[in-house]
Amino acid sequence: MNQIYFTVRWREELVASSDLGTLVFELTMGKYHVYFPDRSQWKKSVPPWAANLWQHYYTQCSQWCAANKIPITITPDALVYEEKKQE
Repeated sequence: MNQIYFTVRWREELVASSDLGTLVFELTMGKYHVYFPDRSQWKKSVPPWAANLWQHYYTQCSQWCAANKIPITITPDALVYEEKKQE
């Protein structure tokens, strides 16, 4: 599976970029905390290319959070969306 690269963005967002595309997750600022969507919210929110990649993204995001000492919580109302490249 493709490597996912994580970048914190000032608008309280965690950007996850891979060869397949870019997804954006909710990240509180001040005291960082990642809110990761549960499987149901994931299926409703992500594009078709990411529909079956919940476990991969969660594992990679959890590892990134652990390395950066940032808590991560799975929640049914977490924000996730695809960021389209501007042409």
